[in-house]
Amino acid sequence: MLAVRVKVTVAKEEFIKLLNQGVNSWNSWRASDPDMRGIDLSEIQLEGLDLTGIDLSMVNLRGAKFHDVNLSSANLRGADLSKADLKGIDLKSSNLGTAHLSMVCLSEADLSQANLSGADLRGSNLRLAKLDLADLSTTKLNMSSLNGASMIGTILIGANLSRAELREANLAGTDFSRANLSEADLSHCNLNVSTLVGTDLIGATLVDIDLSESNLTRANLIGANLYRGNLCGCDLIGADLRGANCSEAYFIGADLSRADLSRAEFTSANLSKANFSGANTETTDFQGAIMPDVW
Repeated sequence: MLAVRVKVTVAKEEFIKLLNQGVNSWNSWRASDPDMRGIDLSEIQLEGLDLTGIDLSMVNLRGAKFHDVNLSSANLRGADLSKADLKGIDLKSSNLGTAHLSMVCLSEADLSQANLSGADLRGSNLRLAKLDLADLSTTKLNMSSLNGASMIGTILIGANLSRAELREANLAGTDFSRANLSEADLSHCNLNVSTLVGTDLIGATLVDIDLSESNLTRANLIGANLYRGNLCGCDLIGADLRGANCSEAYFIGADLSRADLSRAEFTSANLSKANFSGANTETTDFQGAIMPDVW
């Protein structure tokens, strides 16, 4: 029987009775009326439960608290989880598409292979969370914290991560195509072999980042800080690096053809074997840089 603690209203009592009958009973009831709206479980407290595969789509779970709860493969599509405490929760392969998750605590949660497309995670805490192979396309992550998160192979196409914190996150193989990472902090991140085609990185902090072998075609890096970054073998065709700080960075074998490097600073950078065909370098600072034999 589910151990449910909640500030009870008359309507909530009926929902709690259904929950107490178990996941199968709850899901059967939901399936009998799939258009059901207005289920209010706000501020509910659940502890030590296995709710694998439960259907909580469109449910009001605002301010809920979950401790040691298994919600893997759960359907939470369109649910309101604003200000909920989901620290360390198991949400593997769950469906959180278009869910409201602003100001949520998901630190150390397991969201591997979860669907979060179109979800609102603005201002949320995802520190040390696992998001490997998750779908976060068009997700709102403005001003969220993802420091130390594991996001290997995650899809973030068109996502908004402006002013987000991703320090020391593992983002290898991630797809940030057309995402907004303006003023985001990606210091010390691993973005090896990632896709950032047309990505907005204006004013982003990319200190000590590993972007080796990544695709940054047409990326906007105006004013970005790439100090000591590893961009070896990167595709930067048509990228905008105006005013970027690339001091002591590594661009060995990078393709900078048709890139705009106006006012960019490459002091003491390693640019050996880089391709500058058609690049704008008229006002670029290459003082102390290692240049390609032909450029």
